[in-house]
Amino acid sequence: MVLDARLRKLATGVSAAEAAEAHAKSMRPGELLSAVEKVQAVEFEATLEVMFLMAAVDGNVSQEELEQLAASFQAIVDMHNVKGLDLSRLLETFNEKLARDGWRARLEKVGERIVDADARGFAFRLAAGVAFVDDHVAHAEAAAIEALARAFDLSPEESQAILQEVHEEIFG
Repeated sequence: MVLDARLRKLATGVSAAEAAEAHAKSMRPGELLSAVEKVQAVEFEATLEVMFLMAAVDGNVSQEELEQLAASFQAIVDMHNVKGLDLSRLLETFNEKLARDGWRARLEKVGERIVDADARGFAFRLAAGVAFVDDHVAHAEAAAIEALARAFDLSPEESQAILQEVHEEIFG
């Protein structure tokens, strides 16, 4: 799938691998996490949720979109060789929370859970990758990108720089 390949380009780095592993570890019964791992786990799950929210910005998440996101999440997890994440259940949870709380409220919650500046930049990059999936950013997606930048306290200059970097990385 196109999204998988594009997101693989964006989801590299040691910190991404550590966060993915911390999240997987947090889901295993009986595992003890360090304070750093707890933060990484929360931020990684919130990063996946922000990708989901970008896909859901039009108000409808079809089964096909859920399957594509699940495959993309799996690609990110696989590239970091992380075991033990139930991505289908995670997507179901995201969908339930979206239906219950609404898009803006979920975005606000994501903004609260991703506190590290680097983690916010990483999440913003991946969300932008989802928005760019069809080589066109629709009006709703552009508004969502702006809302996400505000939720992450990114200046217009910072968000534009990240968007340009993502666009160049994806489309070369």
